[in-house]
Amino acid sequence: MDIAQTSVIAVAVIVVAVAATIGLIAFGVYRARFAAAREDNYRQLAGRVADDLTGVRTELGEVRQRLAALEKLLTQIG
Repeated sequence: MDIAQTSVIAVAVIVVAVAATIGLIAFGVYRARFAAAREDNYRQLAGRVADDLTGVRTELGEVRQRLAALEKLLTQIG
C-alpha cells in the first residue's frame, strides 16, 4: 500500500468515527429531552391525582355527614 491509499483509509476511518460520535451525542440529547418531557407529564399527572384525591376526601366527608344526619333522623322516627 502506498501513502495515498493509507491516507484515504485513515480519512474514511476518521469520518466514520466522527459521524458515530455525533450520532451518539445526538441520541443522548434526544433521550435526555424525552426523559425530561416524560418527567413533566408524570408531575402533571401526579398533581391531577392529588387534586382528585383531595376532592374524593372532601366528598367522603360530606357523605359521612349526610349519613350521620340520616341516622339521626331514622333514630328520631323509629
